[in-house]
Amino acid sequence: MTEEHTELVAELRALAETVLDRLDPILEKAAAGAVKDNADPTGSDAESNSSVCSWCPLCALAALIRGEQHDLVTHVAAQASIFLAELRDALEAHAAQAAQAADDGPTSTPGEAAAPASPFVPIDVTIKGS
Repeated sequence: MTEEHTELVAELRALAETVLDRLDPILEKAAAGAVKDNADPTGSDAESNSSVCSWCPLCALAALIRGEQHDLVTHVAAQASIFLAELRDALEAHAAQAAQAADDGPTSTPGEAAAPASPFVPIDVTIKGS
């Protein structure tokens, strides 16, 4: 990898970490059910909210716009939080692996080009005439 590629990878990693940092609080609020409820605190609106379906994406979107908690939004936010945690772990593992490779240095001798790692093995095919 050239120096330009290394800089690009570092910038993309920083961008991904910034996006993850901004999404985490939003998803945690939604997953924990901390979306601000605009319903009447006296409970007069409780009957109308209990009849709303818990699986419909349109109802979930409407509840989200109204600032109400919805089961589907909570579930999706919880799953997205898990996904972001795994993505963050993968970014950290990649960074550690890149740092280890940089510390080890090149594995080939100075005059030779390093062969790219490939899962394919070339085979020789000989066709005999009839």
